Amino acid sequence: MDKRVTLKQIAAKAKVHLSTVSLALRNDSRLPQETRLRLQALARKMGYTPDAAMSALAAYRSAIRPHDVQSGLAYLTDVDIKSTSWATMVYTYAKKQAAKMGYNLIQFNLDQGMTLERLQSIWWNTGLRGVLIGPFRKSGSVLGGSWDRWPTVAYGHSIAVPSFNRAEFNHFQNMLNHLEVLHSKGYHRIGLCMSQELSNRTQGSLHAAYLLDQSRHPESEPIPLFGDASGDFRALEKWVTSQRLDAIISYANQYHALRKHGWKIPKDIGFSLLSTWGEHVKPSEQQFAGMDTKAEILAETAISFLISLIHEQAYGLLNPPRSYMISGEFQDGATLRK
Repeated sequence: MDKRVTLKQIAAKAKVHLSTVSLALRNDSRLPQETRLRLQALARKMGYTPDAAMSALAAYRSAIRPHDVQSGLAYLTDVDIKSTSWATMVYTYAKKQAAKMGYNLIQFNLDQGMTLERLQSIWWNTGLRGVLIGPFRKSGSVLGGSWDRWPTVAYGHSIAVPSFNRAEFNHFQNMLNHLEVLHSKGYHRIGLCMSQELSNRTQGSLHAAYLLDQSRHPESEPIPLFGDASGDFRALEKWVTSQRLDAIISYANQYHALRKHGWKIPKDIGFSLLSTWGEHVKPSEQQFAGMDTKAEILAETAISFLISLIHEQAYGLLNPPRSYMISGEFQDGATLRK
């Protein structure tokens, strides 16, 4: 068996100190870019691979000791993080988790006159260690650029191309669990109302789970998805009455529209939120039933996932990409019968 190439051997070959090689392989900004690239290329040529046992030991020691913030991570989005409570939450929880693990998460916004190529140049020249891609304004967004220099994780599915590693919600299982709870409460005609944008952003998984649930209850006439989430009450009421619904899964604005026009909830119809978190829910509306998607935990998990890739030196677009999925939990409330 060939002997493992060591940092000491690379240092001897390059005629530099051992610590210089260590910094270069961690892409540390304390070294000039030219030095980092030269030593990284030499390590690849010599067949260097990290020692798994030593990496695990280093990760363990890092996890149990208090951290001073030492290294930077990029947080990329095209959304003003102060524009919505959702955007603020994702960045805030990710940044707190990064700080706990010894990293500083720095926001970079593509919607402020900066090109991706310029941002990536900044990341490289300042020695940022990895990239977390936050939610983008539109689902199906496409990013160009070159990603070979950083471990990268995307939060959710708003970026369609390229195929990044992802931290994502288990939307499919969440919807199945959501429907199962409603069935257990005696609801049979359950309607799903959501926007096309949300369907796209979740890769159709919510709708797919809804259709699977209907196939499991063939005794009940299929109910079409209601895709008009704009608040048009006449269209909403026509759908509810024509389909003889006894419960709806949707947004809070649909609940308010029904209440405004005299519907008594849950006496006339049950109501459950697609998500109990986000801009659709105000603090005064926490009596709602619905799915707690654990969005805060996903933001923290995305950072932990990213840092694990940094420890592995898993640079670039992995083939196949990896995913870390978080399942939600149903939250009962006064909008459903007991």
